[in-house]
Amino acid sequence: MRDYEYLIHLLYCFINNETPAEKPDGVSFENVYLIGKAHEVANIAFLSVEKLKNKPDEALYDEWKTAYYFSVERDMKQTLDRELVVSSLHENGIRTLEAQGTVTKKLYPEAYLRMMTDIDLVVDAEKLGDAMKVIENLGYTVTQPQEYDCFAVKDGATELDVHTDFFTEYMFNRREPYHDAVNSPFEHCVSEDGMTCYLSDEYFYLFTVLHTVKHFETAGCGIRRILDLYYLKKAFENKISFDFINKVIDENGFRENVDKLFALEAFWFENEKPQLDLSEAVKDVVTSGNHGNLDIFTRNNVRKDVESGKRFPKLSRIVSFIFPNKEYVYEGYPVCKERGYSTVTCWFYRIFATIKKFRFSHAISYIKRVMKTK
Repeated sequence: MRDYEYLIHLLYCFINNETPAEKPDGVSFENVYLIGKAHEVANIAFLSVEKLKNKPDEALYDEWKTAYYFSVERDMKQTLDRELVVSSLHENGIRTLEAQGTVTKKLYPEAYLRMMTDIDLVVDAEKLGDAMKVIENLGYTVTQPQEYDCFAVKDGATELDVHTDFFTEYMFNRREPYHDAVNSPFEHCVSEDGMTCYLSDEYFYLFTVLHTVKHFETAGCGIRRILDLYYLKKAFENKISFDFINKVIDENGFRENVDKLFALEAFWFENEKPQLDLSEAVKDVVTSGNHGNLDIFTRNNVRKDVESGKRFPKLSRIVSFIFPNKEYVYEGYPVCKERGYSTVTCWFYRIFATIKKFRFSHAISYIKRVMKTK
């Protein structure tokens, strides 16, 4: 048994309320902990570790226990931060919709078990500028203002990711199929007060699945997102109609990876023997950490170029890295769109905007990643 497999075993035993097997020879408690931490599931694994007769050494056990209690503390802090931000937005006439971690964690036995990196909120597109002003008045600094999103940070507070749609329409030098599949979030929400909005069960399920697929197809998704699918399935498999959901998945070409991800979920957390080859999927999920990695990101982009019929896909990927499409620059530099810059002008703007932080070593590393992809 490998280290990550024992971590999966610990998670399986927690969700199925079973006593875990003692650590096999050759498995490192330290590595199991570090993998769990990288995937933000170490806190859940700790609840199984507590049931072991032969626990990790005292120092590691104490660190693991501290990580568990930190997840409780962080959940409380994030809840308070969210309430402050949301109430301030509502006071200024800006309605909000939540569809990611703050909702997904409600599916878990305890909310703190499902750790979050940041707080995701959706606001109406025409209110994004007003939302940024409210957030800044709360002491946040907007670090990545874009046309349809913004990211904000504040010392001692949870990071904020504010969106105006489920998925951006154009990213990574291509049109986003996820946006074509589902968009306009406020058209699919329910609200009792007109300000606090949540997706209907069908759309929450659909969005969560497609959001996981997007991570998987882009740079990889971690173990926590596969565990999300387990709790999502348990919460909704007998409560919603899947006709619409399956239609969207099939019509937009997501069936293969949706089936693969749910097969992996069932293999890990329901002990079902897979009928699909999951070897690459397992490797990608385990090595991606919580937010993916550059090797998977580059490989998947090259594969998408091949699937789209591009000639010389690796060369095309390198060229698009240096000379991206105008829409891609517009996404990252909204001022270019505001001024109606041409493609060539966008290239020059991007070069001068990034020249201070440009490193040839980064470009060389990117080219090497592209050339070694298979």
